[in-house]
Amino acid sequence: MGMGPVVSKNVTVDDLTLEQLKGIFSGQITNWKEVGGDDAKIVVLNRKAGSGTRATFEAAVFGDEAVDFKGDAELDKSGDVQTQMGSTDNAISYLDFSHFDDSKFNAIMVEGVEPKSTNVTDDSFKIWATEHMYCAKDADEATTAFLKFMLSDDVQGKLVEEQGFIPVSAMKVVKDASGKVSTK
Repeated sequence: MGMGPVVSKNVTVDDLTLEQLKGIFSGQITNWKEVGGDDAKIVVLNRKAGSGTRATFEAAVFGDEAVDFKGDAELDKSGDVQTQMGSTDNAISYLDFSHFDDSKFNAIMVEGVEPKSTNVTDDSFKIWATEHMYCAKDADEATTAFLKFMLSDDVQGKLVEEQGFIPVSAMKVVKDASGKVSTK
């Protein structure tokens, strides 16, 4: 699942570095002019602590550094972020690709790389996570059938992409629990 920063329609910045994102989402960078934009206060719309989206974003941007910056608002759901981004000038937040809506806000590049699924598959775009399914070591027949179905072409080749996610088969890299990326 790829995710990336989104900005209000009025923001002129279309590319940020990971270091700039770190500065914005830690409260060190507070004005768009500090990152090449207009002279305007940056409105940071964060997800609530404990959100998987927030955890993925912070792992990619901050690594192991602890961050407790709340921003101007902490929102519960991706839908809340979409709504707020569509009605708030000078704002920045982050969403998974399936929630991008260019009628409400702009998804921006990171380190000159577009936030697109094809750029996640080879780790060119650095903000992403792997979704997991777990089962007992000796899974029963129904569980095994379900997992086989989830990995089928009907699901991976169609349903997963229709929902805005990246099929397992498209990934050229894998990420372990510690965040280390390696070739598949």
